[in-house]
Amino acid sequence: MQTNNELNTLLKNDKSAKKVAYGIYYLYLIGVVLPMLPIVGIIFAYIFENDAQTILKSHYQYLIRSFWIGLLYFTLSTILIVVAVGLILVPICILWWLIRMIRGLKALMRNEPILNPKTWIF
Repeated sequence: MQTNNELNTLLKNDKSAKKVAYGIYYLYLIGVVLPMLPIVGIIFAYIFENDAQTILKSHYQYLIRSFWIGLLYFTLSTILIVVAVGLILVPICILWWLIRMIRGLKALMRNEPILNPKTWIF
């Protein structure tokens, strides 16, 4: 079994794979303004997830789950605009999305895995 230092060294050596993860996070962040960009990001996440190392694999799982959970939240919020509850929920969904992406970026910058990539919250 590899230690944390060995995993960090492996991650630092695989800069191209790390750049892809950064790119997906940025696509997701810009997706707040241009909603089609997360679709490109999810495609890249699925393509690169299988070949990723341990630390990056957790990031790809987190990104994939963020996309699908976010899609669910935004869809429900948009439907609920009809009864005015969605007017409150849409901004909350955007805030949820931004917090998840910033949290993931911070972990990636520190060469750390996402501790619980399957969470529904943050």
